[in-house]
Amino acid sequence: MTVNNLELYRDTFDGMEPFSGHVEMGYLIDFIGQRTDANFRAIWGVDPAATGGCEVQTQMPSLEDGEAWFECFNWVAAAREARGSYVMMTLGACYGGQAVGSYLALQALNPMPAKLVAVDGVPENMAMTRKQFRDNGIDPNDHWLIEAAMSGDNQPVLFPVGSPGSGAQNCVITNSGANRMAILELAKRSGATEKLAQSLLLRNSTDLTINLAPDSKYDFTGEITFVSAVTLQDLLAPFPRVDFVEADLQQSERLVFPPAMDALTKKVRRVLLGTHGQDTHDMMVRLFRERGWDILFDYSPGQSYETPYGSFDMNDGVLTAINPAVAYSS
Repeated sequence: MTVNNLELYRDTFDGMEPFSGHVEMGYLIDFIGQRTDANFRAIWGVDPAATGGCEVQTQMPSLEDGEAWFECFNWVAAAREARGSYVMMTLGACYGGQAVGSYLALQALNPMPAKLVAVDGVPENMAMTRKQFRDNGIDPNDHWLIEAAMSGDNQPVLFPVGSPGSGAQNCVITNSGANRMAILELAKRSGATEKLAQSLLLRNSTDLTINLAPDSKYDFTGEITFVSAVTLQDLLAPFPRVDFVEADLQQSERLVFPPAMDALTKKVRRVLLGTHGQDTHDMMVRLFRERGWDILFDYSPGQSYETPYGSFDMNDGVLTAINPAVAYSS
């Protein structure tokens, strides 16, 4: 299969009409009709008081949208090819937009029973995900919403909790042995080992905060706390087939995916990864290619691309892979 052959997918959105209609005050809406509380985007500079309350004509996704086009492409492509029932997982769910978009695409194009699995280690993000579900007519009690960090094993991890809606958390650095020793040495030098022990025992927290995105113009901070961890193997175990796994794990993909590749290749049809850092991106591409997956899209992070069908910039990288070992009967 040819990688990045955009010509093959130009008709993905054919036959669909973008949302047009009234949007209530304080809400955003996308092409599929997904309603999003503007407060969820306030951390990115959106003013809820100046959002909605008017008629809106949305546009179909365009390659110029960059990462967003690849997200919407996978919502629609996964929906169109599903058969019988549908399972979608979003790892690093933030406020649940990927799960809801996938669900609405399914119900619009190929209605069938569906199970959504949304995982995030920030409590406020899971509260927002429950609201995102309800605001779009989905009962969160019918789905799996799991408050946990994604990791390679089930040991509790030191994880930065805070800045809900930013999607900037991972445990790669905060949970490393080097970082744990640095926290201990800092406490020793400042005479705060007793305070650290008390905070850990009573609050599961180091009582330390970090800047989650030092290069951003926005203030994203997180308190380093112990958080329960779940593995991808855990999530896949109950399901005979999973149609679509989406993950935006801020580099934790390098911890989460390698030990789960046997289960993924046995059960999962489609994966969309947001990748972080060139080394991690290359590692993920090799991982899936070596297991026989077909790579549809392989665009590295932090680059600009010119194509005959549009130009786009990538912040995160994009990897879309299809598993020929999990096929649908017609």
